[in-house]
Amino acid sequence: MKNILFLLIISSALLSQSVRTDHVTAELVSEFNTIKPGVPFTVALRLEMDEHWHTYWRNAGDSGIPTTIEWNLPPGFEAGNIHWQFPQKIVVEGLSNFAYEEEVFLLVNITPPDIISASEITLNAKADWLVCKIECLPGGADLSLTLPVSDRINEASKWFDDINRTRSLLPIANAPWTVSAEVEEESVTLFLTSEKNEVAYPGDITFFPYTGGIFDNASQQEVSRNENTIRIKLPLEAFRSSEPDTIRGILVSDTGWRGDDSEKAFEISIIPGEQAPISENQNSESLLLILGFAFIGGLILNLMPCVLPVLSLKIMGFVEQANSGKREIYHHGLSFTAGVLVSFWVLAGVLLLLQSGGQKLGWGFQLQEPIFLLVLIILLFLFSLNLFGVFEIGSSLTRLGGGSSKSSGLTGSFISGVTATIVATPCTAPFMGSALGYTLTQPALITMTVFTALALGMASPYLLLSIFPKWLKIIPKPGNWMIAFKQFMGFLLAATIIWLLWVLSAIKGSDGLLLTLMLLLFSSIAAWIYGTWGNISVSTTKRRIATVISLVILLLPGYYLGSTIEQIDFSQSSTSENSSDWENYSNEKVQQYLSEGIPVFIDFTATWCLTCQVNKKVALHNDEVESAFKDAGIKTIIADWTKRDDEITDALASFGRNSVPLYVLYSGKKGEKPVILPEVLTPEIVIDYINQL
Repeated sequence: MKNILFLLIISSALLSQSVRTDHVTAELVSEFNTIKPGVPFTVALRLEMDEHWHTYWRNAGDSGIPTTIEWNLPPGFEAGNIHWQFPQKIVVEGLSNFAYEEEVFLLVNITPPDIISASEITLNAKADWLVCKIECLPGGADLSLTLPVSDRINEASKWFDDINRTRSLLPIANAPWTVSAEVEEESVTLFLTSEKNEVAYPGDITFFPYTGGIFDNASQQEVSRNENTIRIKLPLEAFRSSEPDTIRGILVSDTGWRGDDSEKAFEISIIPGEQAPISENQNSESLLLILGFAFIGGLILNLMPCVLPVLSLKIMGFVEQANSGKREIYHHGLSFTAGVLVSFWVLAGVLLLLQSGGQKLGWGFQLQEPIFLLVLIILLFLFSLNLFGVFEIGSSLTRLGGGSSKSSGLTGSFISGVTATIVATPCTAPFMGSALGYTLTQPALITMTVFTALALGMASPYLLLSIFPKWLKIIPKPGNWMIAFKQFMGFLLAATIIWLLWVLSAIKGSDGLLLTLMLLLFSSIAAWIYGTWGNISVSTTKRRIATVISLVILLLPGYYLGSTIEQIDFSQSSTSENSSDWENYSNEKVQQYLSEGIPVFIDFTATWCLTCQVNKKVALHNDEVESAFKDAGIKTIIADWTKRDDEITDALASFGRNSVPLYVLYSGKKGEKPVILPEVLTPEIVIDYINQL
């Protein structure tokens, strides 16, 4: 009886209003009949078109406008991007369009908050589309979908099969084919190679580009086969908006890329002249080279300005361990290495997970999140107070690597590896950019392998010191000098905190900075109370009371002020340029300048990237460099990635990168590829590249 009653409640609460407009019926539909707090779920915009009428894909082709969805969700709910199933090519009066006929489900992942107090929620969305036959009519509708909230097992809705079928039509990231591209004067040729003889020929193939105005969509795409290689010739538009520097889109097979009835579409992103590493049959030599770059990049990461202040913590640990036994030092080295490895694996795993959910993220993504920044600032602030002697935690946990207790010291070494990794992520050392960019189109296993090489490179100096402890004998014996040295390390750590406060202010403005400083004040009071009455010299009762009071003073204001900071909407550009000649990035602006033959220099940067800031002060805002830009007639554009920006993320991906800094110089000459400058700049390097134009 209870189950029947529950189903009746669901059926009465599950409300989806369909809207009928000119030649289109639209509605929001859900995969399940209920939602659970904290558990992501999928909804879809369902469009049913009249016979011979169609709506458009993300790239409409020669004419048309893609469908858009603007969400109005309850507090705490987040909507991802549209997941587009592959389209069909529809030719109307000589124009080739990429569109959908009859019916289409545009999938969107919704993430609810962990706590939902209401018994049901309503999702609202404004959908807009263009529907065409020969004539075209703009359409749109305000749509809503009400879903019950329940902790019960989700029951499949009547749309479950349709949504699941649509998932099978989404492009996959990997297929057993290696793809490369060559650009000729009037065409681009794709080469698909399979080393697996058992992979069946995929039948008729069509390429759908993500960017319009480059390819001649109406012309025939010539497909030929030679043994295990497929050749696809794509004609270019005569009056194209830009040159095909990166080929991005989907390849669609009418039979399937893994054989009959397998996935029919897979995604490619290729820099012409380079092999796109999306095949399951990886070139071992190329992979070894990338792993070498990753290891060297991780090694150099220790010398980057964003890492040096935090590594003072590990230096302090080496000082304290210099006169310990060889075995103990070795264990500390292994523990530190484990901390670095685990941190890189977690970062890589989170990055892969979020990207698979449609999020556009890259290296250093966590420093685009204000709450993460806030937690990191408080943590490092407490570490610095510990080094200054305001309080002590029984063992040397917050010393991150030292201490007399073997178990606690090993835990500290592990945490030092975690801390160093977290603060290292805003930096992209030389060789790292190529290695990180390589992971963009790789299977998860390859991506994790590259991140492992990065981690081993970063941890290798400390591991070597632990293996050869005789190198530590140059350090004097323990004495009073260690107290002064520890306090000096605290000042270096304070420098990192100042930098992180600057980064936070760039995202949340002066109000966010003020609230964070207030939170640091409460944290210092909590640390002082714990340091004064929470040590072993006072009674157990007083220690416990002091600990509880410290936690209350730390956590309650932390929760309130953190929530307030998260809600601050600070839309001002986070990067302040010294010269008004620097323009904010937009792809449309870049393409406009290039179409006019004007050379362009793009600085992909972020406030949290210290390498970027050093390059800016040393090279880009150097008087001689700025004069060279002006004399050469180069438009200087800044792509500020401090906050999450999908357009900039896509632009980075088009160059095979997912990290900053990245410096790109276009000559403005038609058909000429852009030049990518090194990650570390000097005025001489920049001027030399300008002169080469």
